[in-house]
Amino acid sequence: MAGGSILIVDDEKSIKSVLKNHLETSGYDVFTAERLKNIHKFRDMDIVLLDVRLPDANGIGSIKKIKTVFPHCEVIVITAYEKDAQSAVKAIKNGAFDYLVKPFKLSELSLAIENALEKVALKKENEELKSAIDSMKKGFYGMVGLSSEMQTVYQQIKKVADANIAVLIEGESGTGKELCAQTIHKLSKRRGKFIAINCAAIPENLLESELFGYKKGAFSGAVEAKKGLLEEADTGTLFLDEIGDMPLELQSKLLRFLENFELRRLGDNVSKKVDVRIVSATNRKLAGLVEEGSFRKDLFYRLSGFVIHIPPLRNRKEDVPLLVKHILKEISTDKEYSITSQALKALLVYDFPGNIRELRNILNQAAIMSNGTISYEDLPEYIRSVKYDVMVEGNNLEEKVENYEKKMIEDAMKKAGGNKTEAAKILGITFRSLRYKVKKYKIEKRTV
Repeated sequence: MAGGSILIVDDEKSIKSVLKNHLETSGYDVFTAERLKNIHKFRDMDIVLLDVRLPDANGIGSIKKIKTVFPHCEVIVITAYEKDAQSAVKAIKNGAFDYLVKPFKLSELSLAIENALEKVALKKENEELKSAIDSMKKGFYGMVGLSSEMQTVYQQIKKVADANIAVLIEGESGTGKELCAQTIHKLSKRRGKFIAINCAAIPENLLESELFGYKKGAFSGAVEAKKGLLEEADTGTLFLDEIGDMPLELQSKLLRFLENFELRRLGDNVSKKVDVRIVSATNRKLAGLVEEGSFRKDLFYRLSGFVIHIPPLRNRKEDVPLLVKHILKEISTDKEYSITSQALKALLVYDFPGNIRELRNILNQAAIMSNGTISYEDLPEYIRSVKYDVMVEGNNLEEKVENYEKKMIEDAMKKAGGNKTEAAKILGITFRSLRYKVKKYKIEKRTV
């Protein structure tokens, strides 16, 4: 498992030279130091090969200090004396990964390093996973969700944010398409405004003037010139929500603008070039509208330089507890709100045709009906009428989230017949992540 960084701390030049040459040949980045005090000048190391006897320190007594300097590292102790072997065993108890007695075979050293690097990699992955979970619990720029579907969305947003291409966001109403567009803008290098317009909410005869602006006297009531939103969003992002509802005549004018990014206000004969990024969204399949003839194929290709699909809430039920926690925190003003296990169970089996917007409305209504703790009886009747059998126990929402995650893992393990690789695929997580969670929740084979 080559590719890690290794620091050799030994005052014997010949030993350092042999080890350095061997390890560099194996593909490692190798550094050397004669004294312990010199290790601070190095960046984070994966492996430290530590001699027991150093000019300025006792190697065994320095393991904790080394791990303070290099938090992710594993220490392999090297001794030239058989009688020091017992001390080296103590080093294991002090946190060393392994020890070798000189003279040792280079193959033994390589094996010890490979094993240590496996542990280092797992430690880093677990830390990254924990960091990612903590980050997602706080929200990805306001977007909440730990599901594999939302992780894919987050990755797509990060990759496309700085790409100077049009983005089309697909998803049902209430899934958070505008929030996705805002996040793309925030992560981009654009310093202009983020401006949003709902193409379905503005009358057809006004939509064109809203987008392109108009010159004074262009029509009755145009008592002064006005910038259009395309011009207002110069150096920024214009979000065209429900783009599928844009009239065909205006589609052709938008297409003409997108060819060279030059616009002309209504009633004007002077064109102006602007630098605006177009992010559009639809709750309808634009490809289907193209086939129907109600949406221009050439405009569809212009707008769909990169497509992001926001999944409906019913397809990522594991995100419901986190969303509940996030929304309750938002609506808590004069008092804090919580939710009972029974109420959360009911929400977990409901399909939310209105998605996150509907969940927010449900919780707002239930909070008004509650005394601070939302109970099953506080939920709307149509939610209570749905049969459920999902068990989510816990004293607080954090415990309920963990218990729900544990149940999902157990269910996946059952479907996979105990095969962790298959279970990881079902859950949409890495094998190592699953192994970490199985250990964390103490899920034993007998439970699957």
